[in-house]
Amino acid sequence: MVDVCGQLGHSTPPAQPTGCRKAISYDAIGRLGNLMGLYAIIYSLGRSYGATGYVESGMWGTLHKYFPGISLKSVELAPQDAVWEDITYQEVHRKLECQPGENNAEPSYYRIMDWPARNGIDVFHPFRAELRHEFTFAAALQDEAQTFLRSARGNRTSATYIGFHVRRTDFEAYVRKKYGRTLPDVEYFERTLTYYRERFSDALFIVCSDDIDFVTERLNAKQNDDILIAGNRDISDPGRDMALLSACNHSVVTVGTYGFWGAYLAGGTVLAPDEKAHLSRADGSVPLMVVQKAGATNWVMLWS
Repeated sequence: MVDVCGQLGHSTPPAQPTGCRKAISYDAIGRLGNLMGLYAIIYSLGRSYGATGYVESGMWGTLHKYFPGISLKSVELAPQDAVWEDITYQEVHRKLECQPGENNAEPSYYRIMDWPARNGIDVFHPFRAELRHEFTFAAALQDEAQTFLRSARGNRTSATYIGFHVRRTDFEAYVRKKYGRTLPDVEYFERTLTYYRERFSDALFIVCSDDIDFVTERLNAKQNDDILIAGNRDISDPGRDMALLSACNHSVVTVGTYGFWGAYLAGGTVLAPDEKAHLSRADGSVPLMVVQKAGATNWVMLWS
């Protein structure tokens, strides 16, 4: 096990209005976890450079369904005469910086078209407190999550809830083909269970996955009364499981941006496999240490 807590702080930098009239958006890529990451990047770039952030209409609709308080507006509300220039993620900082002579120039509109390096965490983590507010779940989803947790506690005098997300299905073949790797399995699961059981006598594991049968078997859930399989099996409505994961005290993640965001919103300790972390579409050569170096000091890597 490698404990990397306490490496870096994550104070929120001040907004830097540039006087330039620039706007930034992102081509929508992927499902809920990916879209949350892209939104976080747009929001944070806007805060850093004084730019106006816009969200692709389909992406806005998905996020607003679960997070009705998001502050960024749909790209449909941008000026009708806006002409968007497609750029790469590598270009974005140069494009958004206000150059000499650009004050009061014609507005510029930029749309990022490729996946962000390091999943953009180094860009958005300084604004974590604001993003947790942006990603406040709809009241009905919060109530549903709390009702489930109360029911899960049952007659226990106390419970420390551990959100446990396992990404499988199509991701297994993707990881094997692209990176020549396998997904975390029983050995990693046992290490995470032991880690929390040794620290919390009242640990209660709330397990969500896109492969319920797999986790029920591999976690031996039917023989362990501190493991509850909670996934709703409906991948077309991912907000419910993520709201539940985010309501937990601590977390376990495997791979993928969905599990990342459930844990990121929950706070507390996050256990993650120490193998090279490709949180969905990131470069397979980027280690999980990137997460901690961005200032997310509550992440702990376990040997898998």
